[in-house]
Amino acid sequence: MEIKGNLMKEHQEAIVLESTPTKLSMKCCKYEQGCPWRVRVIKPTYSEKWEVTKWGGDHNCLNDHISQGHRQLDADVIASLVLGMIREEPSVSISLVQERITHAYTFKVSYRKAWYAKQKAIAIMYGDWEGSYAFFPRWCEYMLRFSPGSIYNIHTDDYFVAHRLVREKRVFDRIFWTYRQCCEAFNFCKPVIQIDGTHLYGKYKGKSLIATAQDGNAECLPLAFAIVEGETLEAWQYFLDNIRRHVMQKQNICLISDRHRSILSAVENHRGWQPPHAQHVFCLRHIASYTPSKVDFDIAFAKFRDISPEIADWIDQIPKEKWTRAYDVDGLRYGHMTTNLSESVNRVLKGARNMPITGLVKHTYIRSQCAYIQC
Repeated sequence: MEIKGNLMKEHQEAIVLESTPTKLSMKCCKYEQGCPWRVRVIKPTYSEKWEVTKWGGDHNCLNDHISQGHRQLDADVIASLVLGMIREEPSVSISLVQERITHAYTFKVSYRKAWYAKQKAIAIMYGDWEGSYAFFPRWCEYMLRFSPGSIYNIHTDDYFVAHRLVREKRVFDRIFWTYRQCCEAFNFCKPVIQIDGTHLYGKYKGKSLIATAQDGNAECLPLAFAIVEGETLEAWQYFLDNIRRHVMQKQNICLISDRHRSILSAVENHRGWQPPHAQHVFCLRHIASYTPSKVDFDIAFAKFRDISPEIADWIDQIPKEKWTRAYDVDGLRYGHMTTNLSESVNRVLKGARNMPITGLVKHTYIRSQCAYIQC
């Protein structure tokens, strides 16, 4: 790596003649035109340091025309250079990776090479994508050792090869997890839970689900997490069932979500999310009325009906207690009209959604140890 860096700083290129874990041999790309630069290094068994066994002399050629696509500026070099950036912010844009390389070596790299190098850097820090899934159950057991009382629930499917069941292997399907400290803290929070889903960005697609609460000081508390195949009915049932089983120790909970059909069906099919155990209401990102007075609401809505009777008729199909403060049953919403709490936590975890699964879950563990998020 050091040889490659020096070549780029000197504005020179070289051809790799031999490359093994213990041996590297290179020569200048203009060696046949008379440039003597040639080097051979080995890593002996008795030392961790590489030794130069052959040296041809300094370059006597010029390559001032090189500005893009340097032969030695490969994904390994780029990955080693941007490790710090990835550690600080895994969601760093590819354009910033390209800018970092240009600043360091004055060379430009293609978007594709920068993207590939970023994936290599993520794999160096958090494990490769396949290996991360293999190591994941073991890390979850480590988590329970250091955070006793926490919960994880991995759901897997059968593994088939040419229609033959392989009993020694399982295929990852989805996972739910929560931390004991978060569950205990919820006992001292408002009885309001917000849920939301967002995309994963890595090699394997899917959805990240999150449940969030808020305490009396307006501090945001992440309650539970899940990684699922998508926002399907089965996935939301799985998530809500685990929240009901492992997180909730209260009755008469107010659950706030968007109006995704899968969420509506999952809540409808689960007795634990029906009165008197819970009330389900909607986020008002697109349908909003914040007035606490029924009189004011009815007057304002009558004016709206004059403007657009068709839309007013459509809104009439949604029970008012599901989306208005004026008709909020017993004040269960505590003034929460959106799912902004969950979206705030999702923004905090945005970088983690670029990571392999072990890195993603580990990131939620680390961030949950920190102070609450001010909303």
